[in-house]
Amino acid sequence: MICGFDYGTSNCAIGVQQDGEIRLLPVDGERTFMPSALYAMARELITEQVSHGLTSDREAFIASRKPQLQMALRARNELDLHADDDVMFVGHAAFKEYFADPEEGYFVKSPKSFLGASGLRPEFVGFFEDIVTAMMQTIKHRAEVSAGDTLTQTVIGRPVNFQGLNSEQSNRQALSILETAARRSGFKDIEFQYEPIAAGLSFERQLSENRTVLVVDIGGGTSDCAMVRMGPDHIQKADRAADFLGHTGERVGGNDLDIRLATESLMPLFGMNAALKS
Repeated sequence: MICGFDYGTSNCAIGVQQDGEIRLLPVDGERTFMPSALYAMARELITEQVSHGLTSDREAFIASRKPQLQMALRARNELDLHADDDVMFVGHAAFKEYFADPEEGYFVKSPKSFLGASGLRPEFVGFFEDIVTAMMQTIKHRAEVSAGDTLTQTVIGRPVNFQGLNSEQSNRQALSILETAARRSGFKDIEFQYEPIAAGLSFERQLSENRTVLVVDIGGGTSDCAMVRMGPDHIQKADRAADFLGHTGERVGGNDLDIRLATESLMPLFGMNAALKS
C-alpha cells in the first residue's frame, strides 16, 4: 500500500488513497497529526527500541550499535526497568512524560531541524537516524493498524533546503538520514517530493482552468516557494518537469517566530534583560 508521509518539524502525518479519496490516518490516538517529539527514559533506550522494531538487517544494525545497546542494558538496570515497561514515548505522550519529570530522561522536539546540521560526527548522524527511525516505526505501525493494511511504499515530503549552513551538503545528509530511517521502518520503495510541489498538486485537483500558481509553504522549520503551471491540461501528464518553473527555500520557519515571540515579548515579563539591584 502506498502512503504519503509528512515527517514535519512541528507535526507528523500519514495519508493514503482509499476509494478515490485521500484520507489522513490516526497516528496519535484519534488524532491525524502527531507532534514531532520523542521522550525516552534514557538516551540509549531509543537505539534499543529501534532494534526491537526492525524487520530486516537486524543483526547488522545490532553489530553497528553494540556500544549503545550495552549502555541501554546498563540504563535498564540502573533505572530498575523491566522488559515490558514502556521506556519511549512519541507525540503527545512524549510531552506528558517530559512535563511529569523534566529533570530525568531524554526529550527531543523537532528533530527534523537538526538533520542538516553541519559538522556532525558519524556517531551523531547515527543517533539522529535512530531518533527518526524510532518515530517512523511508531507512526507507521499506528497507521497500519488504522488502515488494516501494510504500508510498503511511501512518498516523503522534503523542504527545498533543510536547515544547515551548507545547503547542498545539509540536504544530502538530511535526505540520507530520512531514507535510512524509512527503510529501517519497513518501507520498500521510497521517494521524496518537494513540500511546496506536494501542496501545489493537492491544490491543482480543484482547478477547472489552467493557471500559473505560486505555492507558498511556511512550515515549522523552513519556508518554501514554487511556481507551477497547473490545471486540466497539466494534471494528467506523467512527466511534470516542464510545469515546475522554479522553486526556492529559506531555512526559517514557524519555530523562529515562536522563539522571537517568546524572547522579545514574553520573557521580559519574567525578568529577562532586567537590571539587577547590584
